[in-house]
This record gives sequence, structure tokens and C-alpha cells, in this order.
Amino acid sequence: PMEDGPMRDDIIAMAEADNVPADDVFVFDQSRQHDRISANVSGLFGTMRISLNDNLLERTTPEEVKAVMGHEIGHYVLSHVWIIVGVMALVLGLGFYIASRLVPPFLARHGAKWGVRDIEDPAVTPLLFAIIGVYFMLMTPVTNTLIRWNESAADIYGLNAAQEPDGFARVAMRLSEYRKIEPSALEEFIFFDHPSGRTRVRMAMDWKAENVENPQMVIPAAAHEE
Repeated sequence: PMEDGPMRDDIIAMAEADNVPADDVFVFDQSRQHDRISANVSGLFGTMRISLNDNLLERTTPEEVKAVMGHEIGHYVLSHVWIIVGVMALVLGLGFYIASRLVPPFLARHGAKWGVRDIEDPAVTPLLFAIIGVYFMLMTPVTNTLIRWNESAADIYGLNAAQEPDGFARVAMRLSEYRKIEPSALEEFIFFDHPSGRTRVRMAMDWKAENVENPQMVIPAAAHEE
């Protein structure tokens, strides 16, 4: 469990304000594997827990920690896990349906040459995997966009919950260590399942301009300039 202190109290207070049934915060060790920051709010039926890794505590400010935890609380409150599970189940089901419709015509034309009798023949497996693979490749921009929408919703929720726009912007800059911070619109649409760093910094500054009295513009330093 996280040591008692103002940071833990702030996280618990945010959770209570948003009716998240967790009364403790846990810290997990990831610094031995990598230096990325990470956190989550998860659990069902009395197993709810708020967790963050040691990198988040050691590499960021309290304002940044609050911003990250507000975002993660947003995912939980907005039921994003269930939404993604439902969407992925539909995508998977559609993929198998499409494969079931495409395999018979392929076999009618090439089955004898390939030595595959029908769709129940185990030898059809490579063809099935090929069709499913192409399908998922084509669906990547769609699934990425759906996930990105959820991430944006959690970003907005987190800004309202934590009210730390500068901390949120600094975290977005830190993530540029392993994510391109300003991709083209096409790159973001096809390859990104999270909003880009530029998008998130702009969102934070827009929120600050609308919600903070006499806001002062703060340009966060890039993560590698720590």
C-alpha cells in the first residue's frame, strides 16, 4: 500500500468524490523493467483497487500524479473497460462471420489444388488465419479510433476531477519519450489508440483557459529535459 501522506489523501478524496469504492492506494514496482509511468483503477465485486507504479511517484510531481489518477478514475466511472470488451467482442464476431462467408468461395475455386476438402478440414486453418489477419489489419483504424475516443473522454473527466491542467500537460509531454508527440492527422487516425501529446496539451490548455481565473500559460518542458 501507498504510504500515508497528502498524495494518498488526495487520490482517495478524488475517488470518494466520484463514488469509486476504494479505500486504499497500491504501488507496484515496474522501475526494474522500464521507466514508463503507469496507473490503473480496476476491480469487481469488492476487489476494487487503485494502483500506480513506482515510476509515477518517483518521476513526476504531485500535480502530475493527480492528473494521471483523475484520468484513470475517469476510465472506471465511464465504464470504458466494458465498452471496449463489448466493442472487441462485436469486432471479433464480425471477423469470424466474414471469414465464414469468404472461405467457401476460396475453397470452391482453389480447394482441390490446395488439398482442402471443406471449411471443417483442419487444413483450412492457414486460410482462415489469413482472412482474419487481413480483416483485423483493416479494422485497426476503426478500433484505434474507438479507443482514442474513450481516452479523450477520460482525459476530460480527469481534468475536471483533478483540476490540474498543467500537470496533465506535463504528463503528456513525458509520454513523448515513447510516443510521437505531433503525428499527422492520418498517422493519428491509423496508428494511435491514444490522443497525441499535442492534442492532449492543447486540451489541457483549453480547459485551463475556460476554468481557471486569470490563467497563466505554462509551456511544459519535454520529458528528456528533466
